[in-house]
Amino acid sequence: MERFRIDGDADRSYVIRVDEAEGPTDELVRVLIEIDLQTFSESTFSTYTAAAFLRQEKVYLLRADDVVIGTCVLMRCWDRPNEVMVLSMGIRPGWRGRGLGQRFLNGVLERLKTQGIRAVALMVGADDRRAIKVYEDVGFQHIQTALEDKRTGETLLMMRLQLQDDAPVATLHR
Repeated sequence: MERFRIDGDADRSYVIRVDEAEGPTDELVRVLIEIDLQTFSESTFSTYTAAAFLRQEKVYLLRADDVVIGTCVLMRCWDRPNEVMVLSMGIRPGWRGRGLGQRFLNGVLERLKTQGIRAVALMVGADDRRAIKVYEDVGFQHIQTALEDKRTGETLLMMRLQLQDDAPVATLHR
């Protein structure tokens, strides 16, 4: 945990921490969908899929005091059970552009390392320079063009970060 002060508000600081979600609640499902909709142009989750990810996969929460201001959803890779894929990561508007994305991602990566995860992969829009910079700043490398959507013209890049080489293969579920 660390204290975080928002620019221009010298009287207020927040305790920033990264927590792993402990399973689905109505409130967490709502927050996961809400932050996702504030981050992406298209919805990633339905109520059903948000609850399923909260139950079966890894979901991390970025908190300012006790308020969830960010979410990171990860899924285990089927053919490499010691690797996870970031499906969604977002921070609420108003908290963005303050270095919290890097802090959040570093907190998630540290927890994954202690759980024996060897690598993390993700896809990001090739035009999303801010997100690419955050990922590169924590060590992700561009490994390939993952998808070129002919309909929208969007190109997605695959990025990957090797966390450790000597970790035991992690179990499939918590």
